[in-house]
Amino acid sequence: MRRGSVVAPLILIAIGALFLVNNLNPELSVLGLLSRFWPFVLIAWGALRLLEILFWATRGKALPASGLSGGEWGLIVFLTLLGSSLFFVNQRAHWPPVQIRMKGVEVFGKAYDYNIDEQTMAADAAPRVILENSYGNARIVGSDGNEVKVSGRKTVRAYQQGEADAASRHVDVKVTKEGGVIHIRAEQDGNRDDRMVSTDLEITVPHGARIEARGRRGDFDVTEIRGDVEVDSDNAGVRLQGIGGNVRIQLRASDLIRATDVKGSVDLKGYGHDVELEDIAGQVTVAGNYFGDVQFRSLAKPVRFEGGVNSRTSEFSAQACPGQIRMARGNLTMEGVTGPVVISARSKDLQISDFTQSLQVRLDRGDVDVRPSRAPLPQVDVVTSAGNIELVLPENAKFALKAVASRGEIENDYGDVLQQSSQGSRNTLTGSVGQGPELKLQSERGAVRVRKGSVADLARPLVPPPAKPPIPPSPRELVVEKN
Repeated sequence: MRRGSVVAPLILIAIGALFLVNNLNPELSVLGLLSRFWPFVLIAWGALRLLEILFWATRGKALPASGLSGGEWGLIVFLTLLGSSLFFVNQRAHWPPVQIRMKGVEVFGKAYDYNIDEQTMAADAAPRVILENSYGNARIVGSDGNEVKVSGRKTVRAYQQGEADAASRHVDVKVTKEGGVIHIRAEQDGNRDDRMVSTDLEITVPHGARIEARGRRGDFDVTEIRGDVEVDSDNAGVRLQGIGGNVRIQLRASDLIRATDVKGSVDLKGYGHDVELEDIAGQVTVAGNYFGDVQFRSLAKPVRFEGGVNSRTSEFSAQACPGQIRMARGNLTMEGVTGPVVISARSKDLQISDFTQSLQVRLDRGDVDVRPSRAPLPQVDVVTSAGNIELVLPENAKFALKAVASRGEIENDYGDVLQQSSQGSRNTLTGSVGQGPELKLQSERGAVRVRKGSVADLARPLVPPPAKPPIPPSPRELVVEKN
């Protein structure tokens, strides 16, 4: 009698659970996870099959003639082709690269520090400065002088002093001037792998400089620069303060992007965790996948966010944000924004208060809390496929209302002034209170509540007050172990 295996059912259960989680949280991309981690399916399959055979052997039962059947080998070939194709497609779609480093010295070796001698290059009042630093941090500060100064240290991780000395000699920082453009490069000679050497740089430039910084892994701190700032890196944290020009940031991965006091526009693309933008005078455009907290405060010009890029999981726009906007994994909160405000998302709970002009919301799944606090009211148009809608209005509000709960209840604080009717599971609430704008609310699966709000209800902050940004660290002392 052919012995059956529990491996295939377990794998089916795991794949089904993964897709169930995606249904409950649509922002989790199943295809993205499968494209990166599909080899673990084969590893788990082999491990479970081996445990099965060992279990049968301990019980003295007959072992199968072959480890895998022909059908199982065919499924393995199919999974391999499918996983490789998904990985290729997602890489072409600019998914954040998964970088796995196998060099033990990068994790276990000892750190050896080497001083980088200060280099000075004469410059005009507004030079173009290009920084290329593959591995390591860079701090760029604007000054009143007309020169570029570069210093810092190299850090080498190695098991022995001799290995560190040899690696350090093959990586050097050079400052050159080519046709009015100043280049700062961390270069290596020969074909050695420079990933075991990081170069942390302290750079001083004229206030009017334009900065273009490129790297693969390492943070960038830029302060008091009146020109444009561009950062392009595979993996970096970026902190900008006191920037007089436009800012463009493109990252494949990041832990934090923070920009404060920027006189120009901000254009941010990529993937990462937290984003904080505050006191931005120009237009703000953010596109990418950010899985932490996204916070905007005091934005004077239009702001647009496109999350998920290809899948368009979350989008919102407003004409300005004198107040604040905060978006986390499952919720979006806006307070004190200038409309028209447009929001579209697959799965988000929304809280919007103290907005002007108009509000349009389209949700696949999520609750909506809307609190316009000023009269006359702005126009409101909210549709959610699954979720509750709560509208809290000032006591003196004037409006024309049409609310629909296709499969849910309607609660009304205005009594007989608004007419409620039912047809099967569909409930509607219509009517007018004075002469005012049209308010439309529609929930396919969820309740709709229309409430009279007190001053306390409408004044309470929906977004926590911003924390004070940390003071930028002073240039650290360079400790030289051996040079």
